[in-house]
Amino acid sequence: MVMKTFVLIILLICILENLHGQDLIISRTSIGYVNISKDIPKVPVPYIEIVDGSLTFSDSDGNQIINANEETTIVFHLKNSGTGPGLKLEAKITEKNAVPGLRFVKSLNIGTLQPGEISQVEISVSGTSETTDSKSLFTISIFEANGFGTDPVSIEIPVKAFESPLVRIVDSKVSSQAGTLIEKKKPFDVQVLVQNVGQGKADNITVVVPKPDENILCISGNTSEKINSLAPGESHLIDYQFIANNNYTLNDIKLDFQLKEQYNRFAKDTSILIAMNQHVTSDKLVIQGKSGGSRIIEVGSLSSAVDKNIPVNPAKNPNRIALIIGNEDYSGTLNAEINVEYAKNDAIIFKQYALNTLGVPEENMNFLPNSTAGEMRRNIDLTAKLLEKMGPSAELIFYYAGHGLPDESTRTPYLIPVDVDASNLDAAIKLSDVYAKFGNSGAGRIIIFLDACFSGGGRNQGLLSARAVKIAPRYEAITGNMIVFAASSGEQSALPLKREKHGIFTFFLLKKLQETGGNITYNDLAAYISQNVSVESLKVNGKEQDPSITVSPALLDKWKTWKPND
Repeated sequence: MVMKTFVLIILLICILENLHGQDLIISRTSIGYVNISKDIPKVPVPYIEIVDGSLTFSDSDGNQIINANEETTIVFHLKNSGTGPGLKLEAKITEKNAVPGLRFVKSLNIGTLQPGEISQVEISVSGTSETTDSKSLFTISIFEANGFGTDPVSIEIPVKAFESPLVRIVDSKVSSQAGTLIEKKKPFDVQVLVQNVGQGKADNITVVVPKPDENILCISGNTSEKINSLAPGESHLIDYQFIANNNYTLNDIKLDFQLKEQYNRFAKDTSILIAMNQHVTSDKLVIQGKSGGSRIIEVGSLSSAVDKNIPVNPAKNPNRIALIIGNEDYSGTLNAEINVEYAKNDAIIFKQYALNTLGVPEENMNFLPNSTAGEMRRNIDLTAKLLEKMGPSAELIFYYAGHGLPDESTRTPYLIPVDVDASNLDAAIKLSDVYAKFGNSGAGRIIIFLDACFSGGGRNQGLLSARAVKIAPRYEAITGNMIVFAASSGEQSALPLKREKHGIFTFFLLKKLQETGGNITYNDLAAYISQNVSVESLKVNGKEQDPSITVSPALLDKWKTWKPND
């Protein structure tokens, strides 16, 4: 028996030696049997993982928020660290917080990932106009055909509610190259300021102005304008040029502007009515668009509220004369740094009211921007002589915006031409001389508006700012049929209203003329100006400014029923 066992062992050893490439284990059991076993074969399997730190979020504006109507992407890297391929890989995406208005793929086929291979996976997520302010929580799991997928990973992303834009024309300005009337066969310019006054970005904006009439031509050729985008608060200026031919018969020109943006919901059409034969300036404006990170939108403007929609009174009074002076630029004097803010604009716009609203004929208008001593003296004398020649039927409207100054010793008030220095008043214009020349002319009405102070103060910095105290100017008596509206009293300064780019006195004067078309008594006009300037100056400038009115004793109470457009 022992011999047989031994022989069998020898034979098995020989057989095993002849088996190449086979790893066998031979062992003897406790009961004498021999065990022969082979190594377990290694089966190739994948190991799929989302690479640590690779899960990121990308959006177009970089604010790391899913905005309404914005395309965004969740990105991660998928790696196979195993020995076998990952088969039929599929990403499953869920959003746990049920945020409304989100669109995303819920399943994404990735395919096969070989051992050692890394693949970038991108999942598209977009917001819609139904999104709300909230936080989304996305969970991503990778499934593999043989069950070798990943554990789920999550990413939290803020979501922003839809904010609509609102595109509209917020302002417009009409001008002409010649600075004259809107007339047939003469080109005129129209500027419109398009602004997004809503809370969301506006894209793909179009502004179309259809031909209003066969006899009105847009000679600038831009009847359809495109604006790529406007951020909240941002504005865009468009210039047009039109002309009416000789066959146009209406008294007004109506321009209808049609506005659209990408949603076709958040733009407002606007109409502009232009009166024929109205006086306009030659000034055109260039502005910078406004855009803001702030959600408080400041509505843009080409000009002050009183610079547009100036009432047009077709009736002209051939006996009404206007002398209008706006002295702003004192750069040629020793006081070069002390200009009068907005004085020239005050005079320019008052001129438009005089021509359009107050019945002053073009040939009776005398306009002096930044006037020298010689120019002022010559035109004051010429106007006084003209009033004398015309007699009691003559009427004068005299407007002055600029520096005034009292003499230190006599307190005599002066109007200051742009070429006169405060240290030498010999060439300045005595206010009493102006009153005397006009008051003694025999004119039936003399209306004077002075947007200046005579205390040495000024809109920005007074001519006598170095003095410890201001000077109360001497009262100057007036004669004849004269009314004087003055911007301030005593030692007060005449101040600006910066938001409107006017002197505060002039702004409220023009505002009431605009509201009433000049159909208001001078008595009521005085009360309105006094009340509004006094209150607004304290609000915006923190200083008192109380306008005054002086009436010649010769008028008694009859001036109280006079109206600017009589």
